[in-house]
Amino acid sequence: MFLMLTMILGLLPQAAMAKDKWSIDGAGDITSISIAQDGSRLAIGSHGAKANVYSSDGEPIFGFDAKNVVTGVQLMKNGDLIVSSDDRHLYAFDAKGTKLWDKNMKLQIKGISSSLDGLVTAVFTQRSENVVFIDPATGDPKNEAKTGAIIKTIKVSPNGKWVAAASSDQYIHLMNEQGEVLRKFGASGQIMSIAVSDQGETAVGTESKRVEWFDQDGKRQHSFSTRDSATHVSYTADGKYLAVSDLSGYFYLLDSKGKQLWETKINGQGRNVELDTEGKILYAGTGDGQVLKYDVGAIVSQAQKQGKVRMGLWAAASLVVIAAIWLGLRMMKKRNRLGVFLDIWKSKWVYLGLAPTFILLLTFLYFPAFSGLFHSLYKWQPGARTTFIGLDNFRRMFHDPYVVHGIGNLLILIITGLVKTIIPPLIVAELIYHLRSKRMQYGFRTAFTASMVIPGVAMLLVWQNLYDPNLGLFNNFLELIGLGSWAHGWLGDPKTALWALIFMGFPFVGILQLLVFYAGLLSIPVELVESAKIDGAGLPRIIRSIHLPLLAGQFKFLIILALIGIVQDFNGILIVTGGGPMDSTYVPALQMYYAATKFNDLGYASALGVSMFVVIMIITIINLKFIRTEND
Repeated sequence: MFLMLTMILGLLPQAAMAKDKWSIDGAGDITSISIAQDGSRLAIGSHGAKANVYSSDGEPIFGFDAKNVVTGVQLMKNGDLIVSSDDRHLYAFDAKGTKLWDKNMKLQIKGISSSLDGLVTAVFTQRSENVVFIDPATGDPKNEAKTGAIIKTIKVSPNGKWVAAASSDQYIHLMNEQGEVLRKFGASGQIMSIAVSDQGETAVGTESKRVEWFDQDGKRQHSFSTRDSATHVSYTADGKYLAVSDLSGYFYLLDSKGKQLWETKINGQGRNVELDTEGKILYAGTGDGQVLKYDVGAIVSQAQKQGKVRMGLWAAASLVVIAAIWLGLRMMKKRNRLGVFLDIWKSKWVYLGLAPTFILLLTFLYFPAFSGLFHSLYKWQPGARTTFIGLDNFRRMFHDPYVVHGIGNLLILIITGLVKTIIPPLIVAELIYHLRSKRMQYGFRTAFTASMVIPGVAMLLVWQNLYDPNLGLFNNFLELIGLGSWAHGWLGDPKTALWALIFMGFPFVGILQLLVFYAGLLSIPVELVESAKIDGAGLPRIIRSIHLPLLAGQFKFLIILALIGIVQDFNGILIVTGGGPMDSTYVPALQMYYAATKFNDLGYASALGVSMFVVIMIITIINLKFIRTEND
């Protein structure tokens, strides 16, 4: 248990607070952030046509006002700054803010990226299909790389060996430093931002609330779900950590395997993130011109320690398992019980024949059950991020009006369902049992069991048509006998919909229940009944004093089956009313189905399923405790 708790705690995200925060007047959206290689300064570009350089503590060094949106800023190793703008110009400044050159590119420049040393610098222009490599000393184009689709964003790796360009057709074009396209591979949504590491690993943030990782061969490795469209992603140089921002104001820190290490939330939009080369400082830009500085170094160090601890724990657990197996075999040898393995080997073909059955049972029955139990404690999104939330899903049920109202409906369905399950089949079984002619008994049994071939959905649709307010048999019959004022939209009225559902299946003679009771009656010794008749007992007394007590096992079995079926069942409600009108026919099982299928809230659906399992188990235990049979 200690090992498990330690490993679980290691999976929980850590926390960090904004160390510094400052605002840029009139900046609007922060469009780009660039950090110097030594981390001593950073450049900020904004939608308000501003480019500003700050020290790492947020002290302004110099600023520049462009004539349109600043679409990119890039700090070079020597302290120079290159700025791209929608005013169609590239600007270069030295470390003191003196303009070095100004290059008119004739088209709006939508982004810029460069290596840390500045030797590989790339830009792209509005609605262009080409990546333009420029000379950072003059701004003159050196060469172009064609992609064949309109470019959305570009990124140069810190060492300059890789250039990644994302296009509007959802493809990533991975190039070398000369602009030769080496790989082309697709993302699952419109790409909003891209990052590339020194090893050529690529990460993209998409409009479909997803971050995806690709290796240098273009194979998808991992994915992570954000709460909103991922507006920006930023790698550390070694690719071990990735920062992400989304449109709802969340910032995330992830490792290279897609595991979340940290997140925070601001009031506003998250627009940009940038990690320093070591991944210890994260700068975040917002939609209202704010820049936030987070010290995430402790989180990165903790993640590294946890990785080592987890490896040690797994190694220790493996050793414990091996030692336990060795001790077990040693004890069996002392007691001369190793022969069981010889018996198993002799029956190996039998075990081999049973293996597919057990594998299928474990895969499709037991694994989903235990998975639901585990994920009921999580905000679960299969294939993406899963967040531990403890008992929040269970607390949520008490405040869910559909579940609260559904419990009331479920109690009504349980009471009426038990009556329908027990009384009509028992009466019919007694009637068949007391027929004098064996042929008649066989004929009635056959007639009842023949109805089992009719699909349950077909029966529901027939009853749905019977309740039809215009063409249904019930309303037409009422019209025929002069009670047209009683005609009603039975399934469309919240006051009658649930009772209309309950009445479906009249006269409620369940075939399984009928056969169970009939078989129970046949198993009662004839001598008991004959003795009762000799003592003057009539049929009602025989039924009350002999049949009912000796059918206790059948009652117990059918009550358990009925309770499980009623609590879990929602098929008829889903087909006929869908839970309506309003929530008059809602039950918890239907809410579980909708949570899983319509709202993709699988953690909450799992919690509902676990709750129903607990209720069924409690009712079953009570039933087994208080309904006594002759074998108890």
